[in-house]
Amino acid sequence: MEKSNKKRILALVDILRKKSDANKRLSINDLVYELKQKGITVSNRKTLYDDIAILNEHGINVEYDDGYYVLEAPFNLSEVKIIIDSINSLKNLDTNFINNLNNKMYSYVSEDEEKLLEKLKYVIKHKDNKLLLHMEDIIDAIKNNTSIIVETKTSDKKNELFPIFLHRANDYYYFYYHYPNSNKIYHYRFDNIKKITLTDNVDEIVISRKTIIDKIEESSKTFSSGNSELVTIKLVSDDQKTIDYFLDDFPSAMKTKDGFALRADLNNVFYSKLAQYQDKIIIENKSVAKKYKKYLESIIKMY
Repeated sequence: MEKSNKKRILALVDILRKKSDANKRLSINDLVYELKQKGITVSNRKTLYDDIAILNEHGINVEYDDGYYVLEAPFNLSEVKIIIDSINSLKNLDTNFINNLNNKMYSYVSEDEEKLLEKLKYVIKHKDNKLLLHMEDIIDAIKNNTSIIVETKTSDKKNELFPIFLHRANDYYYFYYHYPNSNKIYHYRFDNIKKITLTDNVDEIVISRKTIIDKIEESSKTFSSGNSELVTIKLVSDDQKTIDYFLDDFPSAMKTKDGFALRADLNNVFYSKLAQYQDKIIIENKSVAKKYKKYLESIIKMY
């Protein structure tokens, strides 16, 4: 194979891996444009069809469905996230060595996913064997698109759900999921889980990666930061659905004798989530209650 052909095919592999996935497909025109950005001109587009055939012959599965994309990557997004988190937690390794490992892991995800992973960087502060065991089960379910049965510490109810992504925030791990026959995304905090049971039920719902990323970015705004305050809230309603919804909206909430305690940034995102519960909640912190009242008054003025 001529040197110029090798260069073009290697560039094509890089483009497909970094800029395509099952939800983001590239046309032949897109591939011609991206190759041109790398200084490679394609005069005959049939050349790219031949190149893609060569890639498939050598084990790089390029699918076509209204555009081209790489079918399988060695690691999915959640697995890359866990590996990068683990790499960054190793204090005795040289910084350049860690950066090189991170860059190698980034080669397995698209550009959009790489940007998301950059936002979700953190340092692991402790290890929990039980947490890691749950994590392995959930990663297994994500890889196989199968559901799990979850039992939490705050409820005797057993919920069947499909995990779709792992996330670290606030020194805690969370996983995002959806229920069967529903595209709405929720999240659980790992240390609120009592038991996980794997099932063989396969997920038939395809949720776009953009939807997942948008949900993660939106919900991450409710996770507490260094400027957070401790908030204590009492739920007037003892309805289990209301409790479940509350714990999903505020995944860092821990059950107390009289209600729930959580750390949160007192911003409009936090207040808007509280507003959904109307008279079903009582905010026990007077200072927080005053700020929440001002937020509600500002909303009323808008109408």
